[in-house]
Amino acid sequence: MNHPPLHVELERLLRALLSAHESLLDVTRRHHQAVRQADPTRCRHLLDEEQRVLASIAELEVSRQALVQRAMKEAAHLVGTPGGPATLARLRDLALLAPPERRPTLLDLSDRLRSLIQVVQQEQALLRVVTRVLTAHMEGLMRQVARSLSHTGTYAKGGVIPAGAPVVTSLDVRL
Repeated sequence: MNHPPLHVELERLLRALLSAHESLLDVTRRHHQAVRQADPTRCRHLLDEEQRVLASIAELEVSRQALVQRAMKEAAHLVGTPGGPATLARLRDLALLAPPERRPTLLDLSDRLRSLIQVVQQEQALLRVVTRVLTAHMEGLMRQVARSLSHTGTYAKGGVIPAGAPVVTSLDVRL
């Protein structure tokens, strides 16, 4: 099978990864807003959207692994060592194999991707904190409601329905 040059595929992959991670960042930020506004419907839709973006990133990761394998074979052919260099797992390392005139663009794309991934990770960490705070707040509200209703005997002090005595029943089915 005749493939386009490695650097062409690498640039396509880097641009696709950048686009996918920009989408993930956008979804994460919108999800953060939905959680802050306690909008469960929007949160559910954003979780679905996030899953689609993550699936596309997973597909791109498969492409990255295939590109690394191809680069290792090509590099092994160029330097005459079986298996090629073991450091080709990073996209930046692949960019260094590109023709000199393409390297700056590929290295820039690789650096931008690395920075974007760090921003996405920070935003997702913030989203986790905001989600935990909202969950704790909602649990607190539920406990308050339960305490206010406990005078009826419906709820126990801890905000849960107390377990009653086990009910033992039997049915005689003999004729």
